[in-house]
Amino acid sequence: MKKLILSGILAIGSVLAVKAQTVKFGVKGGLNLAKVTNTDDAKTRASFYAGGLVNVALNESWAIQPELLYSGQGTKVKTNTILGTLESTLKTDYINIPVMVQYSIVPAFYLEAGPQLGILAGAKEKIGSKSYDVKDQMKSIDFGIGVGFGYKFDMGLGVSGRYNFGLTNIEDSGNHNSKNSVAQIGLFYMF
Repeated sequence: MKKLILSGILAIGSVLAVKAQTVKFGVKGGLNLAKVTNTDDAKTRASFYAGGLVNVALNESWAIQPELLYSGQGTKVKTNTILGTLESTLKTDYINIPVMVQYSIVPAFYLEAGPQLGILAGAKEKIGSKSYDVKDQMKSIDFGIGVGFGYKFDMGLGVSGRYNFGLTNIEDSGNHNSKNSVAQIGLFYMF
C-alpha cells in the first residue's frame, strides 16, 4: 500500500513538473501545538516540526506543494484521582507527507489546503516519572486534512500557519475515537 501511494505521488509530481512554470525547493520548520481529540482532560502539547518541500507553480495563482516533515505530536492529560493529580504525556513522532494546493490571493499571500499522510515513527507515554513505549498500541498510518496560509517575502523567507485535523482513529484498540489535532506556525525558506 505504501509503495502504491508513493508511486502515485511520484507520478503526479512528474506530470506537474512537466507542466509547471517554476519548481522551487525549500525547507521549513516551526512550532506544533498538538492535542488528541476525544481524550478526557486532554491538554495541548508543544513540540516542533521540520522538513523539506517542493513548490510547483502551475501558473501565477496556483501551485502544488508536496512536503516531507518530521512532526512531534501527542497530548498531555491531567487526571484527578483519590491519591491526587496524575499527569501523563503522550509523545508521538510522525513522518508526515502533506500535499497542499495553494492559491495566491496576491503574489506574496496564499491560502492552502490538502491531504496529509502520516507514518508513525514512535510513541511513548510518560506517566509520572516512568516512560512506556506504546507504539504497538497505535495505528501506523494517519490520514488527515490541512488548511493554512502563508506570506512570502522577496528574499525567499516566509511565514506560514496551518491546522491539521486527523480523519482516522490513531488508537489500535479501545473505545475512543482519538484523532490528531495539530496547529502549526513557522518559517520557510525557498532556494
